Amino acid sequence: MKINKLSKSKYKIESLVRTNILRDLLELFDIRSYKDNDNEIIIDKINSLDILEDWEKTQQPLIDYIAAEEMFDNFAAISLYLEKIGMQLSHIDPTKLVVINNNIFIPMNLEDLYIIKKNKITIDNPYSKENIYLPIELQENSTIPYTVHFKCFYSSLALLIYDKIIGIQKNPDYHVGLKVIFGSRLYWILRYCLLENAEERLIVII
Repeated sequence: MKINKLSKSKYKIESLVRTNILRDLLELFDIRSYKDNDNEIIIDKINSLDILEDWEKTQQPLIDYIAAEEMFDNFAAISLYLEKIGMQLSHIDPTKLVVINNNIFIPMNLEDLYIIKKNKITIDNPYSKENIYLPIELQENSTIPYTVHFKCFYSSLALLIYDKIIGIQKNPDYHVGLKVIFGSRLYWILRYCLLENAEERLIVII
């Protein structure tokens, strides 16, 4: 993934797959974009666009509770939209995540987007075991192709949010780490997304 700044408020993202779906995700957040060709998309009239790593440099080690809720709601909207059209991402890839205007997060790993069939997705694209947001099922897997419940994505999302509000390296045991926000909306959201049985996981919008 490559981001070029064309003008004060115009950016080009190169080397993408499934560009039409990316445009739909941008429109979901009312971001203006237009197609340049099959492997590029131009985003217009925005203030800033960064990859996650660069955005993190502008933040404190952890984000606050409200920001974490907003981040979850951002990805929940994307997840529910994808499920509506019969697809789902297998996981969040932090190396392929862009941040628009400092608060809108768009996943660019669309090669990890799969068609849902009977509540399952079949993963046939290799993935990195070094990804700290890898779903529980994929952490333990060593074969490709691999079929899992489409809700495996929920645990990847929960691990991202957990890392940003609590810190995975500081508290790798999320059962313990989440106690600091026990009883809050976000506590229950993350607990439901991290259930061991993927079929029982829920994205709760309150």
